[in-house]
Amino acid sequence: MSVEKMTMMNIIGKVDEVDGVLKDLLKTKKVDLVSALKQIEENNFLFDVSDENVDRLIDLNYITSYEKDEKFEEVVKKGEELESILNLEFDRAAIDTDAPMMKKEVIISEIEQIYHEVQEPKAMIHALEKEVDYLENFHANSFKEVQDFPVTIEELRNMEYFSFKMGILSKEDRYKLKKNYENILAILLHTGTSVDGEVYFVLYPSKLEEEMKRILRSLNFREIIIPKEYSGTPQEIREKLERNKERLHSEIQGQENILEEIKSRHKDRIKQLIDQLWLTSRLDDIKRNVAISKKYFYLSGWIAESDVAEMKRVLGGHEDMLSMFKGDTSEKPPTKLKNNWFFEPFQWLVNLYGTPAYNELDPTPFVGLSYMLFWGIMFGDLGQGAVLVLGGIWLGKKMKLFGGLLTRLGISSMIFGTLYGAVFGIETLIPALWMKPFENINDILMVAIFAGIGILLVSYVYGIINAYKRHDIEEGLFGKEGVAGVILYLMLLAIVGGSLLGIQIIPMPLGVAIAVVALLGIVFRLPLTHMIEKKKPLHGDDVGGYYVESIFSLIETFLAMLSGTISFIRVGAFALTHVGLFLAFETIGHMSGTTMGAIIAMVVGNIFVLGLEGLIVFIQGMRLQYYELFSRYYKGDGQEFKPVSLENN
Repeated sequence: MSVEKMTMMNIIGKVDEVDGVLKDLLKTKKVDLVSALKQIEENNFLFDVSDENVDRLIDLNYITSYEKDEKFEEVVKKGEELESILNLEFDRAAIDTDAPMMKKEVIISEIEQIYHEVQEPKAMIHALEKEVDYLENFHANSFKEVQDFPVTIEELRNMEYFSFKMGILSKEDRYKLKKNYENILAILLHTGTSVDGEVYFVLYPSKLEEEMKRILRSLNFREIIIPKEYSGTPQEIREKLERNKERLHSEIQGQENILEEIKSRHKDRIKQLIDQLWLTSRLDDIKRNVAISKKYFYLSGWIAESDVAEMKRVLGGHEDMLSMFKGDTSEKPPTKLKNNWFFEPFQWLVNLYGTPAYNELDPTPFVGLSYMLFWGIMFGDLGQGAVLVLGGIWLGKKMKLFGGLLTRLGISSMIFGTLYGAVFGIETLIPALWMKPFENINDILMVAIFAGIGILLVSYVYGIINAYKRHDIEEGLFGKEGVAGVILYLMLLAIVGGSLLGIQIIPMPLGVAIAVVALLGIVFRLPLTHMIEKKKPLHGDDVGGYYVESIFSLIETFLAMLSGTISFIRVGAFALTHVGLFLAFETIGHMSGTTMGAIIAMVVGNIFVLGLEGLIVFIQGMRLQYYELFSRYYKGDGQEFKPVSLENN
């Protein structure tokens, strides 16, 4: 339950070994690669200059970044196209990453050969399918209404005084045609429907050819050109179309059989090639962080110190490999969180706000316990908690972290539901082991406030520790969230809280005196810090502006302490709302006057509360974490540890 200590790993090896080394490292999923070229340029890639390393040192003069092979990228696309053409589906997760790596030349040659073999049948199928689409979409429905017409196309073409056209009009253009139909000197017959619109036959005097072209153009008339090879009556043309379609489908089937034969003959080899193609391509993508010279490759990456032994073992399987591990570095390491199985789902909530800095406490356990506490108080119900647990288990199969989070919140609901004596909103089935919120309104509100005060005090402790880890004396000792801020908050609680409760927690003069000292510490935090650090001058250039800002910050500090404490009342308020909603649905059920009506009302009520109120309480819990707690102790400006693997980059 902490931030793991990191170390920088630098590796130098022979350039022809780079794929094998990368593959073995990435299979561990424990290396966050960084740019080796940048490490070298900034003199962070250091190794012992001994006789055996002289060659590696000289070769640094020829260092360059790795550049992807564009020709290989084209072959990758052809491989993907080959999978699609042959209708092959290969599971990337089932790739044998332990198989020996093929040379790129072999992969390219064989992929190109098979790709060339499938191109001819593929092109034929594409052309034939285009022709089928043309027949089906352009001609098949063109003669629907005139298929019993005894007139042949030849007779129409040979008319002396009349001409004809066939074409398509859209829905909007049909309306324009209807409005102006009486002004058009032509006969228009609706003959069918195509995918592009409605098909019309237009018969008009030949002398009006130009006029008709203008009219039809204004109607966006898309003419259907009837090929000269189509002759006879419309019915005969349709029959010929059907015969042509049957012939085309037969030819398509023949070409598909050729592809199937190629697939059957090469399937196993294609799988090997595609696997190697994908694997090599992934390694090429990852190698953008690798630097290479004439003889060697240079690799840098962050790993956890606890993984150093495993990395040495992995690298030990490669000859002539030089590896160095250094924990002390000027670079800011990424943050790798280490939490047990129970708190791990709450990392999702933490990372939504921001990743902890490397020198910052991991807040995940604190977030987990406090969030479950708030959730349980607000949403305490044994039955609904059980539903959340089951839902979390089911959801966890697809969304591990969110499913786990839902399961833990459900457990918290079940615990507080048992304490409240509530099962699916019914408070008469089991006795309350603690109290019933609606019967103890003041008590539940006080519990919420005291729980909030306790959580706030823990957040102050987290903030002080984080300031110490950052070596920030000003914020850690004298900041409003530092030691001075905690003392001031405790004194305010003792003085104001004691007065409200009618008890003396601390003598008033002593409490006021301590509070004043804390206030002075906050006001004079900069000069006090400089005195401790023996820095001069004690103030900045604008002394007056500093103190004006400090005084105004005191007002902000008081308001933040007051609002932060009072805001936890809403935790108790939501507990009362939870019960109140069920009372409302119970009342509706009684008003129905039937047992079935009461049951339906409670079922609907539970669905409503689980859905809508559950979402509101979830958001409210996040608000308390992010705005009331994180603002006091957590920056979340770290860089997340992102180990690369063969599956993702």
